[in-house]
Amino acid sequence: MELVLDIEGFKVNAKTWGDKTGRPLLGIHGWLDNANTFDKIAPLLSEDIYLVAPDLAGHGFSDHRSMNGSYYLWDYAVDILNVVNILKWKNFSILAHSMGTGIAAIIAAAMPESVDRLIFIDGLGAPFVINEGDVVSNFRKSIKQLKMAKKTKLFGFSSTNSSQFDTKDEAIKDRMKSNISSISYDASAYLIERSLYQTSNGYRWRYDPRIALPECYKMTERQAQLFIEKISCEILVILGKEGLFADGMFSERLKRFKKAVIHWVKGGHHLHLEETYIETSTLINQFLQTEF
Repeated sequence: MELVLDIEGFKVNAKTWGDKTGRPLLGIHGWLDNANTFDKIAPLLSEDIYLVAPDLAGHGFSDHRSMNGSYYLWDYAVDILNVVNILKWKNFSILAHSMGTGIAAIIAAAMPESVDRLIFIDGLGAPFVINEGDVVSNFRKSIKQLKMAKKTKLFGFSSTNSSQFDTKDEAIKDRMKSNISSISYDASAYLIERSLYQTSNGYRWRYDPRIALPECYKMTERQAQLFIEKISCEILVILGKEGLFADGMFSERLKRFKKAVIHWVKGGHHLHLEETYIETSTLINQFLQTEF
């Protein structure tokens, strides 16, 4: 079911599964993805779950930010809290993938009284961090790139009639090439259905190109770890053996979780959209049904 939420004039689209009287579960997708990322596991979740997965700002069917808007983890976290307020949820769990785990970590650390459980899929919090000594240079570089973007077609849609692809097949293959890790054709096909805008002579990406710009205010690795340390609820971490963390990246963060159950499963970064989706949904159901 499609849900359209109005946040002070800003439109947020979301997909929902289950009965709205069920246990609240908020889905947060990753960078360049959308709510379709949960299409394969959502139908397999327990019948008592009500999953609401919004398209983040600039992604999917949700609005793009204004000319002066920004796409930082902090901004997304505020958006998600606004969604929760509209839904009138007092307590809820979060199911997050990739960059979504960075948003979820911020919310869970800042609102421990509201978030009762976390589920991370191939993500360990803030995905993009910088060295403490690079904070100033990163800010300078980001500002320059933002100024350049405003002078070019990168700023918002260049033209709703300008196509990038003749067919969806071309878009799927382009999505496979642009992904930060390998992704299957079928998984890409799920995602592009909510990421394409149909023009008079083909298709173009629907997402705001500005989401690809570097953040001005990136966290340092220590800050990312601090948010993880402040999470007080139970956490299920599902990581792909061929995913982003297979080489030990951010391994120190695994030591910072207070109450984490960690599972390594077969699959890559989008394991929940690929062959491991049944195992993934089973792990999620078991975790949500377990009494701690």
